[in-house]
Amino acid sequence: MEIKGIDVSAWQGNIDWKTVADYGMGFALLRITEAGNVTDGKFERNFAGCEQYGIPVGVYKYSYAKTTVQAQEEAEAVLKVLNGRKLQFPVFYDLEWSEQRSLGKSAIEKIAVAFLDKIQAAGYKGGIYCNVDWYNNALTDTLKKYDLWIARYPANDDGWLQERLRPDFGVGWQYSSKATIPGISGYVDRDVFYKDYGSDDGKEEATGITKDEAIQAVIGIAEEEIGYLEKRSNSQLDSKTANAGSNNYTKYWRDTYPQYQGQPWCADFVSWCFMKAFGLDNAKKLLKHWPYVYCPTLGSLFTKYANPQVGDIVIFYRNGTFAHTGIVTKVSGERFWTIEGNTSGASGIIENGGGVCAKSYYNSQLPGTKFCRPDYSIVAGSDTPTEKPNTPTTGGNYMFETQTVQTGSTGLSVLLLQEILKARGFKGKDGKELELDRSAGTNTIYALTRYQKSRNGYLEVDGICGPATWKDLIAL
Repeated sequence: MEIKGIDVSAWQGNIDWKTVADYGMGFALLRITEAGNVTDGKFERNFAGCEQYGIPVGVYKYSYAKTTVQAQEEAEAVLKVLNGRKLQFPVFYDLEWSEQRSLGKSAIEKIAVAFLDKIQAAGYKGGIYCNVDWYNNALTDTLKKYDLWIARYPANDDGWLQERLRPDFGVGWQYSSKATIPGISGYVDRDVFYKDYGSDDGKEEATGITKDEAIQAVIGIAEEEIGYLEKRSNSQLDSKTANAGSNNYTKYWRDTYPQYQGQPWCADFVSWCFMKAFGLDNAKKLLKHWPYVYCPTLGSLFTKYANPQVGDIVIFYRNGTFAHTGIVTKVSGERFWTIEGNTSGASGIIENGGGVCAKSYYNSQLPGTKFCRPDYSIVAGSDTPTEKPNTPTTGGNYMFETQTVQTGSTGLSVLLLQEILKARGFKGKDGKELELDRSAGTNTIYALTRYQKSRNGYLEVDGICGPATWKDLIAL
């Protein structure tokens, strides 16, 4: 999908917006304020013209901020001019000032985030405008996560899109600064965007999609990742195949929980797909905890179905525990298809395989394997969620309250403790395997005590799983 438009300022003078609209214009990005936080002299006229002739609008602010305070002042000036008006495209923060560039990447990140936080807190989408050099050498990984509008045009710029220069990143490309179109005197910038903002009002709202559309959304995200290979180091994380290795470095950990970078990532791949499809808050609700990194934990939070449905999260059972996961994309009789992270294309369940692959299995050949069913009505505007997740308290990462577990305790918190201890190899007296019976009997407390001892003085060895022990279990 490509949508072509323009970006304009007072430099274009009085634009004949009817002629522009008749020519065909997918959007217009308007400069809103200039140096000194003064409103662009043609902004109001341009905004009114676009509104009158049905041209979707976004705005941009050329930044002169050298501090976070100045960036916040720039954001406040933009919001004052907007005064609650609807936008279809984002508010883009224009980063190209040489004096700002000299401050360094860290300072630029703080400045940009200070501006964009205020913009987004007011309900508008935020993005960043810069050229390719700024993208490569001045933007941090944090800033690259925003919607990026990239400037790149040739020395022999004649107003036409030159395919050889198309960037392979960003949601929009400013491909010319010397285009001419009816209704505008002189040159004008031309742009192409690959993301259609024009169907909403520029503010973050509920998805308003059906359950089936929600399921297909997350599957679509997963499909785009097929072929991704984990990296040998913490670089080139966004490339599908570059820097491939076996050290578990991925963009999925970077984007969801960077503290775990270098750890196995099959479950986190699922987290990432849900976050990309529905946003962080909805992903937390759908998965009932965040991030999803541990298959037994997911199994303890969901009803475990014996037969798959499209959109389920499969938790594969191997060697006495749930050990691998993926997203179910298709079901036909006994056979089901998946997309999995950290696997390989070889047949069978492959853990730590290093790549994102599409696979298929026969359910009857996988004893113990179960299917967890997210409540997609949470993100479906036509339905009411059937469950309301609880607020995490003691456990921190869990969408329910992890209670203190001691001798005689029962319930979900006990089951979670048993799942974690069992998966980490802790057993009851005389080497007896822990039963997942939701009851804190002798063997559960014995295994808990052994775990506390294994932490070499970091935890009190009291056979009680209170806040400190829960925090340690979850952090590991």
